[in-house]
Amino acid sequence: MVPDVSFSLEDKSVPNLIPTENLKTAVGIDVGLKEFLTTNTGETVSVPNFYRKSQSNLARKQRKVSRKEVGSNNWRVAQNRIARLHQHIARQREDFHYKTAHKLVKEYELIAVENLNIKGLARNSKLSKSIYDVAWGAFIEKLNAVAVKRGIHVSRGEWPFARTSSQYITKL
Repeated sequence: MVPDVSFSLEDKSVPNLIPTENLKTAVGIDVGLKEFLTTNTGETVSVPNFYRKSQSNLARKQRKVSRKEVGSNNWRVAQNRIARLHQHIARQREDFHYKTAHKLVKEYELIAVENLNIKGLARNSKLSKSIYDVAWGAFIEKLNAVAVKRGIHVSRGEWPFARTSSQYITKL
């Protein structure tokens, strides 16, 4: 029997959070489907729609797979092409999220984000594909990770956030 071993590491490269009294710049962001995000200052980031743009290419590749004999070598090659396209879409989205998160963290010391029930919103069958395409939850996770590495505050607020974010920020 092999004994369990656990290690605990401290990362000294991660700075401490800036005290709330010393914050100079703050922003509230509201995510959406027409614009990926809108800040309380009026700045917007447009939705890239990576999945929607690749949808016809994906459909064509899936039709090709359906014509192949299941389990054959040609079927495996066609399946691999579909998997690579899905991976390409996911990597595009991830790159967009990281670039947007770094831009926000570089400009502001406090970022207030709307707290969303994404599962509940995605139940709407007409909007679910668009909601999953923008991937708000993944973006907010990446924003938190980038902010922690730079010592920036990220807080979450309740709906209706776009209208009240400036009041929320002044309370902090």
